[in-house]
Amino acid sequence: MKKKLTLLTLLMLIIFSCNTDENTSQRITPENNLKTYSDFTGYGLAHNLAMDHIATMPNFNNASLQDIFYFADTYSDSYFNNPSCNCDDWQTQQTHMTMIEGMLDDMNNASNTLVNMGFIDPEDIPLTDMLLTILDNAVSPENSTYKSVAEFTAEIEAFENFVINNYTVIHDLTTKTGNYAANILGACSIAKNSYSYWINATLDSSHPWNYRLIHMSYYNRGTNRIGPIQKGFFGDLWRGIKRGGADVFGFLVGGKCGGIVDGRDLGCAIKHAGKKSSGVR
Repeated sequence: MKKKLTLLTLLMLIIFSCNTDENTSQRITPENNLKTYSDFTGYGLAHNLAMDHIATMPNFNNASLQDIFYFADTYSDSYFNNPSCNCDDWQTQQTHMTMIEGMLDDMNNASNTLVNMGFIDPEDIPLTDMLLTILDNAVSPENSTYKSVAEFTAEIEAFENFVINNYTVIHDLTTKTGNYAANILGACSIAKNSYSYWINATLDSSHPWNYRLIHMSYYNRGTNRIGPIQKGFFGDLWRGIKRGGADVFGFLVGGKCGGIVDGRDLGCAIKHAGKKSSGVR
């Protein structure tokens, strides 16, 4: 399940590919990008607030995924309040969740799946793979190890710095549209906040998501199907971090949110990330 490439190896590969790329328009000074970077902080914070809101729904611990899917639409803030977002219907949500869960189980081929489904372009694979490698290496139920929140955050922030230093980030704060580099930074914001959120939800029995995470989060249309590797403390962590991965994939997949060249609606995508996170089975 774990990717064999280390973070450093991927950095070297991507730096090499960037340095040999004839399209120099993708390289700008980091000072310009740093002005844009702070725009993405709210994406991850808003995602966590949406998860808190979903947990306030009536009979939350035993609510169906379909009920949670629709209740998620009742949350709004400056990031989630997107009346123009053409959200997936319930049937499409189920289709996407099946695809996302398959990618979470096979991270090595996840980028190819995203390309084949038309969610990213082939040239976006290196950045996508680098982010997915960080996620995939965060926990190992087989070895009973996982990254602390500080360790995971440091790895994501190192990746963010790489993006800022090597890619043009196009992001309109007002319309919340952006290119793929902006899309990746938005996904990083969600990854950092989501990882912390689901680790806390796993470890804190008083957390509003704890019961669903421990007892209800890995089932197939209502039927428990927890296998031996998913049982116990590290299995619980694995399922929690799997939700974090679903948050990121939900943002990248993002429903009918426009193209990813320079006009994707990231405000729409974050709403989909929340709905995908709450729909992990």
